[in-house]
This record gives sequence, structure tokens and C-alpha cells, in this order.
Amino acid sequence: MHVVVANNIYPPIMAGGAELIVAWLAEGLAARGHRVTVVSTCGPEMEPYPVETVNGVTVIRFFPRNVYWNFSRQGQPSYRRALWHLRDAWNRDAGRRFRAVMADASPDIVHTHLIDGFSAAVWRCARRAGVPIVHTAHDYHLLCPRAFMLTRDWKICRRPQAACRVYRAWHLATARDIDLFVSPSRFLLEQHRAAGLPNVATAVVPNGIRLPVATPARGPRPTFLLMCRLTVEKGVRVVLRALAALPPSLDLQVVIAGRGPLEDEIRQAAATDPRVSFVGYVSGEAKQALLDAAHCLLIPSLWYENAPVAVVEAAAQNLPVIASRIGGLPEFVEDGRTGLLFEPGHATQLAAIMQGLLSGTITLTDQADACRALAQRHTVDRMVDGYLQHYRRLLPAGVTVPGCDELDHAA
Repeated sequence: MHVVVANNIYPPIMAGGAELIVAWLAEGLAARGHRVTVVSTCGPEMEPYPVETVNGVTVIRFFPRNVYWNFSRQGQPSYRRALWHLRDAWNRDAGRRFRAVMADASPDIVHTHLIDGFSAAVWRCARRAGVPIVHTAHDYHLLCPRAFMLTRDWKICRRPQAACRVYRAWHLATARDIDLFVSPSRFLLEQHRAAGLPNVATAVVPNGIRLPVATPARGPRPTFLLMCRLTVEKGVRVVLRALAALPPSLDLQVVIAGRGPLEDEIRQAAATDPRVSFVGYVSGEAKQALLDAAHCLLIPSLWYENAPVAVVEAAAQNLPVIASRIGGLPEFVEDGRTGLLFEPGHATQLAAIMQGLLSGTITLTDQADACRALAQRHTVDRMVDGYLQHYRRLLPAGVTVPGCDELDHAA
């Protein structure tokens, strides 16, 4: 079986967890003997981008013509962002170039993920070619121009403005071309249904990660780790306010990793408070070392998180998570067992939980067993198994899907 996977960026070009999930899925399919072609974007200055083969996956990148590359949008004036969105409503250049990939690849399945930058033109190409389309949502791109469902003052958006309603209606209308809409969390799926997702088949397929094999060695000093994009909606400022509410004499360290618009603010906090350590963006072994050394992971989000990879990464290392009670997070953080939940934006609640864990007045029940069970439900193999089952249902009768039929016998 040949699967064409489309995502707006692909490693080593990185922005968050979605592209990691896409890469693990693509490589997992290739390891099962399937042919996988990934189509992704690059900046105009990177063209022509050479076709690569990475871990058995063919990777094709191009710049879908627009006023700028989506991943150089920071600092763009509002009128250019508006022009970008207008072009991205239906990017003919992306459609033309994706059509050429389709003609050369002759795939059995097209599996799209984040398509902002490509636009729904790629769905229409696959539809006209008669190829089944699976789409996995990782955020709220189809519902919100900013993909966060937040107002400009960082509150949950409950009454979209007229322009946002038009944007949403158009993007949901284009989703009629897909055959299966997949979400990694029940919450994200229900948000799309409530917004008017067309009457297409839906499914929940949990994200899968590569589980670590080493046993972490925690350091002696209690360490809380915040590892995310350094933006307001990720709750970075909530952590700083919580730390300010804790007694200065309390022995702890808050390590902040990531990059984004709030970097200067974090550097200033680290310069004035010895309990704050800013390490910038990390990946690979450096990221693993931070997880190994931490005693607790912080996910203080203000927006409707979907299914953060970090929760499962923490569980795989028996690392408790303190997270906001928002979005899909309660589906993954079992309050009182794998971690603790607090109301989004409530720095005093977060501070009380941090202090309670340090003093021992707050404990978790059967944490190790609960974390192990959570991690085992979210492996790459289980994710690949789930998607293979759905692929097979979409293919014509009689088409075999290697790595899928065995699942039926096992069941």
C-alpha cells in the first residue's frame, strides 16, 4: 500500500508536537512494509528542496506560493496576514504541485494532517483522483484563523466575530471532500462536530510516541519542567505568577525550555529569580535529559489543548503532570493518579499544588502503575495499528493491507 502523507512541516523543520506524530506515523508505516511519501512545505529561499529518503520515507517539500511562508509569519503586519489567509483559503499553486505528486505517486490513501499552507485544494486533488482521504486534526485550524480558539485578550472564544464565522464556514464546507475525520482526543472531535463538521465518518485514534528505554535518574533538587512554545496561550506567565506566590525560601527549580515571543520575558525572570532556569529550545538527547532530571511536568495551558505529546512522554518516565483542566487534557491526565489538574489561569491554585507536592501534603495514588498504563496505550505501534484498520476500511474490497490482517487474527 502506498500512503501519501501531507503536513505543513516535517522534521527536521519543527514547531511543535504534531510534526513528530506525523513522522512517527510515517516511519511506523514504512517499517510495516508500506510505501510512504510525505509532502510538506518549505520557505521560498529553500527551493528547489531536494527529495529526501529518511528512515524509509520519501520526503518532498515545496513552497506553495503565498505572500510569505507560514513559518515565517512572526512579525508580519496584519494586512499581510489577512492576504495570506485569503490565498490559503484555496491555494491553486499548492493544488497544482500536489496534483503532480499524486500523478507520479499513484497512492492508495492520502492522509492529511495540518494543511494550513497547502489549503483544502489538496483534498480536492485527491477527491478528483478517486483516492480515499483521511484527515487528522491536531488543532482548531479549520475553525479559527489563529487555530487556538482564543480572543485577542487570551480568553476562550465563545462568540466568533463575523470574519471568523465566514472563515469557519468555508473551511468546514471544504471538509466535505474527506472520507474520514480523525482526532487524537474526544474533546477536539466534539468541538468540530459542534461547529458544524460535515456529515463525514469520524474516529478517535490516540497519538503514539516512542517510549524511552532508560530509567531516569532524578536530581536531588525538586524540579518543575515547563517545555512548550513560549506564548501566552501556553500559560507561561501563569507559571511565573505561581512561582512569585511561593515562599522565596522554598527549595525548588523551574526549568523552562522552548522558543517563542516570550523569550525575553523568560530571560528577565531567570536573571532576577535564581529559581528560574531558561534553557531555550531543546530536542533529542537534550530534551530527554530535561525529562530525566525533572520531578514534575507543567502544562498550564489557557487554550483548548488537544492531545499534547508531552503528557505521554511524562507518563513513560513516571513523571507526574500538573495541567490545566481544559480541552483534551483531562482525557490524558488522571487527576490524583498520573497528575493533578487546576483551573486554567489560576496561578494561586498552581502554586498550592506545587507546594503541596513538595511538602508531601498532596500525594498521587498508584502513580507508577497509572503512568505505565497510560504510556502503553499511546505507543507508535498502537497508533499505526489504529490507522491501518481505518485505511483498510476505505480501500476497495479485496485490497490487502500488510500489517493489518494480523490484527484481526490477534483479536
